[in-house]
This record gives sequence, structure tokens and C-alpha cells, in this order.
Amino acid sequence: MNEKKQVGYLGPEGTFSQEAVLKITDNNTINKPYPNILSIFEALEDNKIDEAVVPIENSTEGSVVITLDALTRHNLKIKGELELPIRQNLLVQKGKTLDDINVICSHQQAIAQCRHYINRLNKQVHAMPSTANAARYVTELSAAAVIGNEILSDKYNLEIIAHDIQDYSNNVTRFVILGKEDINKPTGNDKTSIVISLKNDNPGSLYEILYEFAKENINLTKIESRPSKQGMGKYLFFIDIVGHRLDPKIKNTLTIVEGKVNMFKILGSYSYDFGGGD
Repeated sequence: MNEKKQVGYLGPEGTFSQEAVLKITDNNTINKPYPNILSIFEALEDNKIDEAVVPIENSTEGSVVITLDALTRHNLKIKGELELPIRQNLLVQKGKTLDDINVICSHQQAIAQCRHYINRLNKQVHAMPSTANAARYVTELSAAAVIGNEILSDKYNLEIIAHDIQDYSNNVTRFVILGKEDINKPTGNDKTSIVISLKNDNPGSLYEILYEFAKENINLTKIESRPSKQGMGKYLFFIDIVGHRLDPKIKNTLTIVEGKVNMFKILGSYSYDFGGGD
């Protein structure tokens, strides 16, 4: 009998990361929560888990820089992606109402996603390590409420008194599924993620790289810079490309780009409609 596949995610239980991992796994999978993103990368690299699901970008709060930096340092590959609609709710102990509440707590990002709603309430706000930590706090303090997803309701026996309180209705978090190998074959509906650093800071250096994609009519869905930590003004560029690394046009262009940059790394090629939200 085969052992169950083990998938790591950002815990504790009750977070949106757990909601994301549940959408791509089944009863034949063991889902393991980890305390932070770096510990997930280390567990996967050390073969303690088979895959990992980590957040990489939110439509309102931007990129998860810890994930981007870890993708640069660790020899892991993106196998797929999942876009999860973020629906924030206000939960309290059962039987309590908004009038009973004087403290609202949650993870800092959840608080940031509900600024307008929170400001209207004129309540104290406490940032906590995770929404799950905040939910446990609410079970012990009747005057507190937690901002989080619907999973918290069942897991911590809480009641939702306000639904969809996020500032933006189209709030979405993009998660990536990580593995140790880039073995996905082309599907015709693929995306390739790379990270590069330039050889110099001369005017037009980045344009020269982007031109290689433009002249082949290769679409880029994202380009983002991050400090390389190699000195002031030194940057890494994360680029998402429409197409698979094995597609002839993509493969040839990537070879040309690799020869023109200081650092070049393919983070993975994967179907960009992998999983999906609601």
C-alpha cells in the first residue's frame, strides 16, 4: 500500500492557507501545517513533505516577499498555482452581538484587508500571529471578535455576525504549489516563472531583456523587482511568461536571455488554471 502524499502549508489550522490546500488535496493526502513560510521550504527541501502550498501574491496587498526571496534561495520548483477568493468575516462567541464586542483581532494582513469596515466600528484592534491564534483568543474572551474565514466557525465553535467585510469584493490570493522537480509537460495553457538579475545597471539594461520577449510576441503577465541583498541598487526581477519552458519559441528566448543576465533561474512551468477558486 502506497504511503499518503504529505503537503505542507502555512498554519495553524483555520487559515486561508488551509482553505487553499484543501481545494487541491483529498483523503489520500496528509496536510501538515507549519509555523512560517521558511519552515515549509526547508521541510520540502529536506524531504519531510512531498509538496507545499504557499501564498505568493494578494490582489490588494501585493506580493508575499518572503515567498519570493525563498524561491530564489531554495532549489524548489513551482508545479502549479491556485487563486483563492478571500472572503473575510467577523466571528464572535455564539450568542454575542456587535454591541458586546470591544476588541477585534486577527492577522495583520486580514486587518489591512478590512480597514474600512474596522474604522466604522470604532473598536480596539489587536494584530496577532495568525487568524487561528486570534480565533483561539476569542474563545476565551467574550468581548473579542476575530476577522477570518468560515473555517474558523466550525473549528472554534464561533458564530459569524458579518459576512464579506473585506474592503474589496475582488480580493484574491494567489498560491503556488511547490515540488522538488519541474516535470510538468506542456498543456497549451501554461505559464513559466523565472527570476533574473542584470549584469549591469546601465540605462536600457532591463529593456534589452524585455525586448527579447516582445520581439517574439511572448506575453508577460507579471514583472516585479526585489532587492538582491547584494548591495544598494542591485535587484532581482521576477517575471511570469505565458507559455511553457519547452515550447520552442519560449525555450529559444530563455536561452538568449540567460546569456545576457548575471543570474538566471527557471522557477517552473505549470498550467495557469491549476486548481481554481470558487
